[in-house]
Amino acid sequence: MGTPPDTQVGAGPSVQSNGRGHAIVIGGSITGMLAARVLADHFERVTVIERDQVPDEPGFRKGVPQSRHIHLLLLRGKQILEQLFPGLVSDLIMAGAPEVDFVADAKRFSPAAGWGPRFPSKFALAPCSRELLEWAIRRHLVANPTITYRAGYEVRELIASADRSSVVGVQMHARTTDAAPQPATALYADLVVDASGRDSRTPRWLESMGYVAPATTKVNSFLGYASRYYDIPQEVRADWKILWVLSNPPATTRTGGILPVERNRWMVSMFGAAHDYPPTDEAGFLEFARGLAHPAIYDVLRRSTSLSPIYGYRRTENVLHHYERLPRQPERLIVIGDAVSAFNPFYAQGMTIMAIAAQLLDRCLHEQRRQANGELTGFAQRFQRALAKSNATPWMLATGADFLYPTTEGGQRSWLMRLMQGYVDQAWAVGASEPQVYTAFLDVMNLLQSPAALFRPAVLTAVLKHKLRPTPAPIDSDIATPPEASVGQRERSVGDQLDR
Repeated sequence: MGTPPDTQVGAGPSVQSNGRGHAIVIGGSITGMLAARVLADHFERVTVIERDQVPDEPGFRKGVPQSRHIHLLLLRGKQILEQLFPGLVSDLIMAGAPEVDFVADAKRFSPAAGWGPRFPSKFALAPCSRELLEWAIRRHLVANPTITYRAGYEVRELIASADRSSVVGVQMHARTTDAAPQPATALYADLVVDASGRDSRTPRWLESMGYVAPATTKVNSFLGYASRYYDIPQEVRADWKILWVLSNPPATTRTGGILPVERNRWMVSMFGAAHDYPPTDEAGFLEFARGLAHPAIYDVLRRSTSLSPIYGYRRTENVLHHYERLPRQPERLIVIGDAVSAFNPFYAQGMTIMAIAAQLLDRCLHEQRRQANGELTGFAQRFQRALAKSNATPWMLATGADFLYPTTEGGQRSWLMRLMQGYVDQAWAVGASEPQVYTAFLDVMNLLQSPAALFRPAVLTAVLKHKLRPTPAPIDSDIATPPEASVGQRERSVGDQLDR
């Protein structure tokens, strides 16, 4: 663990200090920026330390390899971001993000339920690339005079108090292409927040301070992505903006999605679970799309012009570090975001969970001020326990769905999880013909409501009726083709109908 070097920035705080002069955030991605925005309301200065150099315009960063795939900011996440950064959504729309009603403008095919219902809804989104969203948030963030964003630096060590009971700062190193080692800079703070993502070094840092690393739970459904951008062809006059063809685990493992983003492009992603990874070559990508449960996406792609290579990504396991269970931990160090709980990105929870965690951090800091007059002793442990409770529901939703694949490894599927997942599956099937049930389902998936919303009398009654008197899955006559048609006939029919 680091000791103060010759180069120092800021004075080291006293271990007994209850001051809120300076906070450090390790990691400048979305989680780190949201944390920094909240901390700016509680500390005189906030420093964000980001390993990558950040682009002046929306662009790819090595530290976010998953950014080249479909990202959805769920409705609750959108609401929180707009609260933290007023005008952010308008900025995204001005930059070209389309305005989309996630129900009325989307066609979804599920092998279990057929085509989903479409009606005007409250689920208004502004889908865009991860690069645009991150860039827009950063523009708002750096406009705050309380916040300093230090790009091109990394934290290699923490600075501990003399008795190692508290973290009082970090050792910061400039990242350069020069082979010569760069001198460390000691940066002191009253609170250090690790928002560095899945590759967090905090478990090792804890061990070096004489603490134990947190226990870890992993659940891996072995899901992979393959994605690319396409130009939106003018000749496609479809009545949808979003198109999904979903899997039906464990019977089918493949999902495909088309999402409109800025610059009049489609982001197209293929997903395959249970080791059924989508290929990243041209022929394999299209063949994978052709193997989806419905040919709609394949037919669109074979008539569209690609704008990028095909990018693959397979680091999708759910990982939960149990900081809340540590018998003891250093003061003034908290861990947030993927550094604590990384979720399978297929369920689009990640960015919204980050926003919820930032909101929780704000609430906990306010409570700490009321209860302890701002003194931060004990805050780290209380926050980690509160964060674990907040993450419990999205963890159950993500891993419960992943456990439907028999090849999934890790963790344990409780009887309650089995019961809940079976009921959720029934609610999804009923939602194909019951708008009220479908809205309740989307409320839960958008993290607006707890799963208890699916057990409200009206929803429960509809699900039970469906269970007792099952009805055939609805058929979308606009796209459906006779099952006995040849592949060529089916492709031509689907193409003709999609253009109507």
